[in-house]
Amino acid sequence: MGIYKSLFSCFLVVFFYTPLGMSALNNHDKLPDFTSIHNHSIPQEVINVTKEKLHQSLKRYRFNGTALIAYGDQIIFEEARGIANFSTREPLNISSSFQLASVSKPFTALSIMILKERKLLDYDDKVSRIIDDFPYPDITIRHLLSHTSGLQNYMYLVDHYWDNDSILNNQKMLQLLVNHELPLNNIPGRRFEYSNTGYAVLALIVEKVAGQKFGDFLKKELFDKLGMKNSFVYDRQFLESDSTQVLGYNNSGRRRRQYFHDANNEVLGDKSIYSTVHDLLKFTTALNNFEIVDKETLDEAYSKAVLRNSRSVNYGFGWRIKEDGKRKYIFHNGAWHGFTSTITLEPNNKITLLLLNNTNASIATIKNDLLYILHSEFDSYLN
Repeated sequence: MGIYKSLFSCFLVVFFYTPLGMSALNNHDKLPDFTSIHNHSIPQEVINVTKEKLHQSLKRYRFNGTALIAYGDQIIFEEARGIANFSTREPLNISSSFQLASVSKPFTALSIMILKERKLLDYDDKVSRIIDDFPYPDITIRHLLSHTSGLQNYMYLVDHYWDNDSILNNQKMLQLLVNHELPLNNIPGRRFEYSNTGYAVLALIVEKVAGQKFGDFLKKELFDKLGMKNSFVYDRQFLESDSTQVLGYNNSGRRRRQYFHDANNEVLGDKSIYSTVHDLLKFTTALNNFEIVDKETLDEAYSKAVLRNSRSVNYGFGWRIKEDGKRKYIFHNGAWHGFTSTITLEPNNKITLLLLNNTNASIATIKNDLLYILHSEFDSYLN
């Protein structure tokens, strides 16, 4: 079906040029007019119907957050709707920064890839070679990247043995693991078991190898280089002093509960990066243009991990992998303390879909609906 061929950029750029809802394209996002280059066009009534369907989908789900769809590096749809802080009624805007939750994991994996390309580590290095007091001698960096390490969840220890008002970091998190001698859930490499602990350890590896705090590494190597001016890692003092900051809420019927500080927020790698849809587009664009790591490195990150029994799992290095008929999706969703999020890529069709929410929305359901609208409305015109 070849839906987003070279014609797609032209059609959809024109089609989505007028933003919906509360959103607006900034000057630096203005898109070129390709209408004089190609002779084909999508009927205006189809364009209008599709625009309305995308808008109504977000409205129907009572989506409170920001959404962006891009073809290549061109924004073809964006919308911000709802409230950042329900106490002050501070509205959201397209530049609002959200806690990414587990959408932070691609950044952590990429940090490891950068160090690997610089020959400062190898994926098959034992973690104990880098972290002296790491108590699990058979776990490798590859195991951590692919969620096959067997590590138990550190959050149980934080919730039960840590004073919530005491400052926590990744080294202290590791010390909790050492002190409480948690056994592994399984032999490393035997099975896939999603592990926040593994990605927290990866962030600690970055700190040990790079000789700087994980947040400083991200700022230097990614945020500053890519112009991600509204991206940062969790900082309790900063967040609690910023009255415009987006807060996380749990919606249950008509009741809405705000999440407050949790010491787990201070552990990085598995979560706790904050960013915007525009900054995330800069990230995905640079990543897929091989501006951060080379093609060979990225291809491995986008490939399924293999277990000890030679079976593959639908996870690479920091990315989930889904094949749906002729389409392949590279993605990661996130959910933490009211924040839900997704980076979803269709590499073959150059599609990027970004959603950031702060009211515990069912992000996978909304994402799938938006993708369905895009494909169902345009496939027949782009054969």
